[in-house]
This record gives sequence, structure tokens and C-alpha cells, in this order.
Amino acid sequence: MAKSNGSLQERLLSVMDQKHHWGWSQITGEKITKQQLLSHFQQEFEVYVRDFPLLLARVMGRVPAHRSQLIRDLAENIYEEQTGGLSAEFSKNKSHPDLFLKMMKGLGYPEKAFTKISLLPTSLAYRSYIDLVTLTMDWRLGAVLLTIFVEGSIEDRARLEKNYKNTKTLEQKLKNHSLHKHHGLKVSDMDLVRSHHAVEGAHRKSAWESVLQELNSPELEDQATEVLRNALDLWLLFRDGVCLEMGLQHPEFERLAKIQG
Repeated sequence: MAKSNGSLQERLLSVMDQKHHWGWSQITGEKITKQQLLSHFQQEFEVYVRDFPLLLARVMGRVPAHRSQLIRDLAENIYEEQTGGLSAEFSKNKSHPDLFLKMMKGLGYPEKAFTKISLLPTSLAYRSYIDLVTLTMDWRLGAVLLTIFVEGSIEDRARLEKNYKNTKTLEQKLKNHSLHKHHGLKVSDMDLVRSHHAVEGAHRKSAWESVLQELNSPELEDQATEVLRNALDLWLLFRDGVCLEMGLQHPEFERLAKIQG
């Protein structure tokens, strides 16, 4: 007997509930330096920020023509990521990768710092899995990986609640953003934050709804759950590798160092 979409949604949400890394509190804290943050931003840009519109296009290009709603949702997502068209008021019609680089420039990083980036081993493992799924697996699994996991966060469960309402205003997000508070990033350089705020609410719900409708067999449900679990494991390792590169401290790292010593 096929499991209901409600059951599948809960299985996937249980994975997303774990998409939290111990290093985030340090990365967004006041003690981190801009030099340390550079490694974090470089790896994020090379792993998925720069190529995300193209990754979505990979999947959309393999969706059967009669799956018109999912194609429309993916096309709108690509349109926003590549042109900033849905959030043009804030994005000035710049792509999300370009808005990311605008933030980096505002932090004082040279443009050349985001060219020819060498991936850390754990970063390469996570990106390789994204490539594996989006290039070789069923297109529905690629859609799950990108729209549910990569774009999603630990906040997805709350966002899917029927009466969900974003309690943070755009002004609060900008004012309280760690890069503004601790590193002097000007609000005028934070158009990426504005664009995300403009589309994130309805965008998350539609992503879940359109993808869940396509996972219409027990086999696909199990495969989708496995893809998300694998992605979570590799994402956590990806974050571990970046935190090691940044020189962050964690008891688990100390334990492993003692074992190896």
C-alpha cells in the first residue's frame, strides 16, 4: 500500500529538522574574523551558489512536458535565481549569484577571491553528490534534492504550518544580520537578503507541494527519503570541513585529533 503524501512529508521534514550545524553560531558570532569567513563564503559559492540556476535547469530539462505545474514552478525559480525577476524591486534584475558577489565586495573581498576556488575534500563530496543526483538519477529525485534540501532549511517545518506568518520584518532582518552587526556590511549591499525575503514564504510551500505530488509510488518515496538523508550526511561533512579550514573549535574535532595522535 502506498504511503500518503502526509507521511512522506513527515519523513522528509524529519531530515530537514536536522539541517543545522554546530558551527553556525560561531560563523554568525561576533568573534569570527573576515579572513575566516572568506573560506566559508568561497566554498559556498563554488559548491552551489554560483551554479544553482544551472542545477535547476538540469532538472527542468528532464521533466516530461505534461508535468506542466512542476515545470512552471522550476521555471519561476530559475527566472528568479538567474535574473532576480520576481524580486526586481530589490534585486535590480541581478541574479542571486551576482547579488552574493555584491555582498562579498561590500565586505571588502577582492573579486579575484571568487575565481578558481579549490574545493575542500568534503565540499567536493557534497557537490559531487548534487551532480550525481541531478545528472544521473530520476528527475523527481533531482527536484527533491534541489528544491527541498538545498534550498530548504531547518525552518521548513514552521513555514509549512497552515497559519505560518513571518514575524521578522525586512528591516529587522537587515538590522540584525550578523554581517551588518559584526562586520560593517552596509544595508545597501544586502540586496540578496531583500530578494530572499521577498520570495521565501510562498516559494517554500509551493516547492513542497509541487514535488510531493510527483512522488507517487512507495519506491519513489523511499528513494527520495534516502536522497535527503544522504544529502544531510554530506552537507554536515561539508560544513565540518569548512569549519576545520576556518580554525573553529569543537569537542568532536579534539576527540578525533586525540585518536589520530
